[in-house]
Amino acid sequence: MATKGRKAKWTAAQIKAHIRNIQEVIEQHKRLVKPGEDFTAVTPEDIERKLKRANSPMIVLEYGSWTGPTPRGGTLSYNVGIYNPDPQQAKSLVAHVWVGSGSVDPMVGTFLLNVDTRFPRLTQPAWPGLTLDPNFSKVLTFAVKVPSTVERTNYLGNCCLMRLGWGEPTYLDRGNFLFTVA
Repeated sequence: MATKGRKAKWTAAQIKAHIRNIQEVIEQHKRLVKPGEDFTAVTPEDIERKLKRANSPMIVLEYGSWTGPTPRGGTLSYNVGIYNPDPQQAKSLVAHVWVGSGSVDPMVGTFLLNVDTRFPRLTQPAWPGLTLDPNFSKVLTFAVKVPSTVERTNYLGNCCLMRLGWGEPTYLDRGNFLFTVA
């Protein structure tokens, strides 16, 4: 969002065009969802809000097998769609997925530390990370192994999109999902 002394990143026309592009991406991926999988995506209002903040690329959709109960010792799938609205290529992007209460924490530093260590922490893709051309999207697929010793209850899954590079990585966006272990 534009603040005093800072120029808005996108014009109203550009925001409208990005909303249209992202909605097309969302519709393409809705068709890939298998029976029994859940699908969530940003709304036009979410897209506008995301475009008005400082960081992009962004997470625009999530889908996978977290809707139905996952058995202990089983694997759930989590797919995260990333979109680059910027006029230049986005490089060195990675998504980090873990289980824990991070999604409720507004502070990035501690959001990443809220981890249930019984579950794996997964990062994709491999070095040098994902490169996205302007106005393009990519879906990354994660297979989250559910330990056979965890309680039968609900768990929070988290995803953090970041840009790697020299110095400190840049936090870009976050996603989350709720799943049940049976």
